[in-house]
Amino acid sequence: MKLTCISDTHTRHRDLELPGGEVLIHSGDFMSSGYNVGEVHDFLEWFENQDYEHKILIAGNHDRLFEDNPALADDIVDMYASNIHYLQDSSVVIDGVKFYGSPWTLDFCNWAFRLSTRQQAVDIWHKVPEDTDVLITHGPAYGSLDRIVHPVNDTASKDHLGDRDLRNRIETLNPKVHICGHIHSSQGILDGYGEITTHINASCLDESYGYGNEQDYIEWEIK
Repeated sequence: MKLTCISDTHTRHRDLELPGGEVLIHSGDFMSSGYNVGEVHDFLEWFENQDYEHKILIAGNHDRLFEDNPALADDIVDMYASNIHYLQDSSVVIDGVKFYGSPWTLDFCNWAFRLSTRQQAVDIWHKVPEDTDVLITHGPAYGSLDRIVHPVNDTASKDHLGDRDLRNRIETLNPKVHICGHIHSSQGILDGYGEITTHINASCLDESYGYGNEQDYIEWEIK
């Protein structure tokens, strides 16, 4: 099964040209401020029309509507094609492969889906089923594609910004793939180096919110 992975498009999805295929995954932050319903419709219209058999979507910290008004968000998603799977701490199985998606990130600037306490993080990641093959989260795990590699100013953190409790859960479950975004300039693939799980940061936009990363999308095949 071949996956096409994108993330952090921030309303610039129509600039992408995707190859089409089996499964398209967006790991959050398709909106800007997160309050404009029109942005959701525009994204889902584009997402629906991409040439993939299945499309999987999670929210990110910019997608406030999905936390503030989940009933409205669900109603909007339901207006579009049935092969769009919106995951919020939930799973879908496609051709025997189990995908689990969750939008939560470490507490950051009063955005959406914030993990405000260590216990909240432990509880959230404990929900990930043991038989998960592909884990999709908005934020990265600690130590894996979680640093601002190309900062836009001198105040940017040089630290690892990923979630330690997410890292612990991944090391317990060992899913085949973990797909994330959030830290724009850490786009890339981490495969090997002692890791059982392949980590993919699929951020499309760079730290300046332009298409300055090495790739516009990332493809990966599950074997």
